[in-house]
Amino acid sequence: MRNQTDPYLDIRNRITGQIGALAEALPHCALAQIVQGIDDIRCLARDNGFTAVETLASRLESAVAGGGYRAAILTYLDAMSDAAGAPRGPLPSAAQEAWLASVAVRLGH
Repeated sequence: MRNQTDPYLDIRNRITGQIGALAEALPHCALAQIVQGIDDIRCLARDNGFTAVETLASRLESAVAGGGYRAAILTYLDAMSDAAGAPRGPLPSAAQEAWLASVAVRLGH
């Protein structure tokens, strides 16, 4: 019997794999590469209904492109990894705010 794979798990693993690869590469990446890596993750998440990951990636992408925040990148990436396990689909605005607040708490704000 053929072993069927779960498309949800495949995409989740791709997202978390890209997050992990970006986290490992951070010390050696130029800012443009970081922004591109975040954008790639955001697009993959958006195209596959991982709204919590998309929300965090979008906020991180804006923060990094707008002025650095290099020190906060790993915190966002950790939150994005956690968010990959959240239910897929549209998020109520309160849930989006909760994910963003989780980053603020992790950063000590």
